Amino acid sequence: MSAPTPGGWEPPPAFDEYRLIRLLGQGGMGRVYLAEDTALQRRVAIKFIGAERSGPGQRDRLFAEARALARLRHPNVVTVYRVSEVGAQPYLVQEFLPGVSLRDLDTPLPPERVLAIALGLGRGLAAAHRAHVLHRDIKPDNVMVLPEGEVKLVDFGLALSWAAEQADAAARATVPLAGTHGYMAPETLRGEPPGPRGDVYGLGMVLHELLEGHRPFDTPTASGAVDEPGTPEARPPRLEPSGSGLGVRLRAVILRCLEYDPARRFASADALCAELERLNEDRDAAPVPPGNPYRGLRAFDAEHRAVFFGRGAEVRAIHERLRAQALVLVAGDSGVGKSSLCRAGVSPLVMLAGLDDGCAYTVLPLMPGRRPFTALVAAVAGRLGLSEETLAAQVRQEPAAMARTLRAAGPTRGTLLFIDQLEELFTQSESDEAAAFTQVLGHLAILAPGVRTLATVRGDFFTRLAALPGLEDEVARALFLIKPLGPEGTREAVVGPARVTGVAFETEALVDTLVASSAHAPGGLPLLQFTLAELWDARDRANQRIQEASLEALGGVVGALGRHADGALAALAPEARRAARDLLLRLISPEGARVRRTTGELGAETSANRIALEALVRARLVVVRQDGEAHVHEVAHEALLQGWSTLRGWLEAARQERQVLERVRLAAAGWERADRATSALWNRRELDAVTAAGELALTRQEVAFLKASRRALRRSFARRLGLGLALPLTALVAGGAAWMKGRHALERTVQEHLDEARVSLTEARAHHAEAEAARADTFQRLDARGERVLTGALAKADAGEPEEAWTQARTSDGHADEAYQRATQALDTALLLDGSRREARGLLAEVLTGRMELAEWFFRPGQRREALRRLASLDDDGDGRRRLLAPPVLELATEPPGVEVLLQRDTGMPGAPRLSEGISLGPTPIASHALDTGPGSYVLTFQAPGLTRAVLPVVLSSGERLQARIPLPRSADIPEGFVYIPPGRFLFGSSDDEALRREFLQAPPLRPVMTEGYLIARHEVTFAEWLAFLDALPPDEQRRRTPGVRSTAGALALTREKTGWRLMLQPTRHPLSARSGEPIHYPGRTHRAVQDWSRFPVSAISLEDARAYLGWLDRSGRVPGARLCSEYEWERAARGADARLFPMGDLLAPDDANFDETYGRQPLGFGPDEVGAHPASASPFGVMDLAGNAIEWVQSVRAPGEAVARGGSWYYDRISNRSNTRMPNEPWLRDIRVGLRVCAPDTGSRHAP
Repeated sequence: MSAPTPGGWEPPPAFDEYRLIRLLGQGGMGRVYLAEDTALQRRVAIKFIGAERSGPGQRDRLFAEARALARLRHPNVVTVYRVSEVGAQPYLVQEFLPGVSLRDLDTPLPPERVLAIALGLGRGLAAAHRAHVLHRDIKPDNVMVLPEGEVKLVDFGLALSWAAEQADAAARATVPLAGTHGYMAPETLRGEPPGPRGDVYGLGMVLHELLEGHRPFDTPTASGAVDEPGTPEARPPRLEPSGSGLGVRLRAVILRCLEYDPARRFASADALCAELERLNEDRDAAPVPPGNPYRGLRAFDAEHRAVFFGRGAEVRAIHERLRAQALVLVAGDSGVGKSSLCRAGVSPLVMLAGLDDGCAYTVLPLMPGRRPFTALVAAVAGRLGLSEETLAAQVRQEPAAMARTLRAAGPTRGTLLFIDQLEELFTQSESDEAAAFTQVLGHLAILAPGVRTLATVRGDFFTRLAALPGLEDEVARALFLIKPLGPEGTREAVVGPARVTGVAFETEALVDTLVASSAHAPGGLPLLQFTLAELWDARDRANQRIQEASLEALGGVVGALGRHADGALAALAPEARRAARDLLLRLISPEGARVRRTTGELGAETSANRIALEALVRARLVVVRQDGEAHVHEVAHEALLQGWSTLRGWLEAARQERQVLERVRLAAAGWERADRATSALWNRRELDAVTAAGELALTRQEVAFLKASRRALRRSFARRLGLGLALPLTALVAGGAAWMKGRHALERTVQEHLDEARVSLTEARAHHAEAEAARADTFQRLDARGERVLTGALAKADAGEPEEAWTQARTSDGHADEAYQRATQALDTALLLDGSRREARGLLAEVLTGRMELAEWFFRPGQRREALRRLASLDDDGDGRRRLLAPPVLELATEPPGVEVLLQRDTGMPGAPRLSEGISLGPTPIASHALDTGPGSYVLTFQAPGLTRAVLPVVLSSGERLQARIPLPRSADIPEGFVYIPPGRFLFGSSDDEALRREFLQAPPLRPVMTEGYLIARHEVTFAEWLAFLDALPPDEQRRRTPGVRSTAGALALTREKTGWRLMLQPTRHPLSARSGEPIHYPGRTHRAVQDWSRFPVSAISLEDARAYLGWLDRSGRVPGARLCSEYEWERAARGADARLFPMGDLLAPDDANFDETYGRQPLGFGPDEVGAHPASASPFGVMDLAGNAIEWVQSVRAPGEAVARGGSWYYDRISNRSNTRMPNEPWLRDIRVGLRVCAPDTGSRHAP
């Protein structure tokens, strides 16, 4: 029939149930025949193994490998039917494959065809690897392409069952070299043991050859030599991933397969398959989103799918689960990436690939929040074409109605309900809403075509979720647990986003450093993502490289996080912020190491601690996990202890406090063991140390110990005092001489305390004067810098650095306050011994006055009120109180005179202003009007027929004489829609914690600032106003100035059509669109859902665009002198005269302005509102929307050329919407949240009060 096989043996024409037909091919490993299976009447291929591999040991190995292949069933792997022997010669029976090998194809092939082949080969190889079988000879000859296009991996003649060999390292090391030169991995050529990455390398070679038409080492180098792939110098540089499109991304995958170092390749064929699946699914998807591909601490969303890496296996596994289950519950530790996995991985895949049930799926995302049932109804109602009220009524009456209606929506309309952060049912939700929600969820968990539910939950809440009524039986079956990314997944998350945007890392060592920083570390992934986002922004843009120097400049992985951490704390109320500090310090040992504590140990049962702990977890500064029955909390990363300056400062400040606290705990425990003996109590020196340490977190036992020590000290003092008084009395009875001696001793003791107080008071006065001078120097520098910036006269070294002077002022303030405290303690003791000493009372009044003055200068209102209260007790004749509450005096003039003046006083609580009924002061001029109501906050209103109404808020101190001359323009001279702000004084900047002020708010220290009179628009510039500007421009300029942006923050496009303009607005995931005259509909809102977009504040304009618009307003005469508002003008218009945080006071309710809480943080509810839609946002001058809606470009007073925006937006949180928050930006930036408000000069204003 043919030449015999090597060794002289020839197979019989027929054996067993097989009949040989013809020879198909032969090689060193044996011969393959086409044969007929006479029993099953089918054609098969029979391979006879070469005689040289027929020894006993090799025979056993081959049979074991053949049996492994026989168990392997995959459409992309040749099927093995049988393994046996004939004439002591082993053979394999496998399926016959008509078609051609890859070697027979004309190359190069189009990327689409190569991707299809790669997917088939990758899936087949992954199946083999899962069966612990290595191929070891992947090459074009061993891949068959069937007539219908399917590919099959064949010829496992060199295959190795590596699972068994892993148990015997010595045997694995002796596996002989096998494969085809040119497709063998470098480590294989070096004689290292085989592994899955070697097969990945071979597959990469095959794909390179298909895509490029040659292998990477087939082309000679410049010297004429050909690289050998087994050497480190032999890199495949001919696949540079530049440009865009499928070919580029496929080349990037191949490049990774061909890495010289096996550790840098895909770890397995499964990992390679996940990446190839992504390319296949993304071929028709949107391109890589512009902007930063790293999300920082934000979750990846559907639009970021192209830059979401590292979770391919989990995405495919959850997708498979959803095919067969109605509910999949993704659980894991905080910060592990649950939301991103579902939002950017699973949800888009379901929409693209479906669930094999014939339905096209729509994803409906929601978060439970405070009202989970309402949120669920809002998410589903639009899908069903029902109003939210109708659907809510139906479902409350019958919880199964929602699931039934969704299933009946249509045979081809599928719905994937995605519920993110189910733990909010326990941390935020109202109980009745949560109960109704879980009932509906239980019915949605019943499997039916076209309806699936995907949810995420923090692992420490999983058991509580399983206990909810209606979910008991479903939760366990639905659980899908995700673990932290391993090194391979982390590497993909690091390099993948940069790779697809054409950016590379400077060195592999940099990648290794980043991977090592988060591998298996709790909370490490969000810290890493935050750092990567910062690194991408700081990249070398000319060479598109992320540099090691940038990481060093950030201070490592946690350097970039400091700003985020400070912002998270700043968003808390003061009480919760203090609680957060205490919680963080309890999670760190006195030695400076992280410690784990349970919820109970942290005292989370109190409201402030619970709020603070949830905020720390939500900000991913603290991670929480289940440990048996307890929930254990831990600081997210060890590096935070050194890299976060605020925490480091707290640790340093708390070091002495911890020592004192530890001594208190030990002493209290000893006191208890001694049956509370008096001898175990503390003396004055030890108690003074506790007082100096400030507030300590003490147990009841420790509080009782300190109280007992203080009582014992007072009793001891009383006994000594009694003894001192008794001795003179005895002496008086005896003759009186000894009494005088005792009296003198008491006077000496009192005098010692007075002398001690004088020394401390002298020191305090010196520091007080230093603080006053440094404070004045700071304010002078700030004022000078602001003036020079606004006039364009600032040079680099002009007014000095104000922050240096302010640091000195605060240092001197701290020293002065400490000295005042020592003086206060000495004087209190003196008065306790002798309450009649007027000298002591006078000194104490001086000390309290000094402390009160410092408190007023450095904005400590609580300390000022306490000093004032104590002063009142020392004011025997009331003279001091009269001085402190002396009425302010008004001297008012106007231009022209004869203007009526109305006076109102702020009678509200601090931070919640409320104006009294107006009192007429008569016409101007007003020579001298004393305000008997005393110092405080007032509003003066000036009005006269034909003149512009002027409002002047003022803050008046005791005895102050306010002299003001207010010019009033004619009403006809004020452009429509503008508010006149008269000359005046206000408080500018921030008195918050220094870390918050400098790092987050980026505001200067709070100080009085004067402005001249000016005009400011009542509302932001609207789209309607901007369109009028565009219509007046020539075509080229019109195109340049048309708003538009597409970035990770959102997208906006304004396009001209035949009938007008069309606005496309994409605040989050879903675009909204409307033509001129049509409204925008927000699907995620329950109120203000329909809006006239022409009255939206214009956004997606750069600072240059804004200046062009202002120039047009000025030139056209619409607003003469139109210009940017300076930061002074903007903040004064927002705050009035006092230091309020928001235009309406210190509190910002959800509906007061348009910010992130206004519409429940619903993704489909985010977006701008019509200007003026929130009347409560009115400032003291009546200016609207200075908080929320759109951020507004302003003119910086800090640095020439600095681009700054103010006012927060619809997307930002409460603290970002504060009136003293600065947002420096780039002048060319276009952002969907950034718009403009117009200011203009008032030529009549020449004087400021």
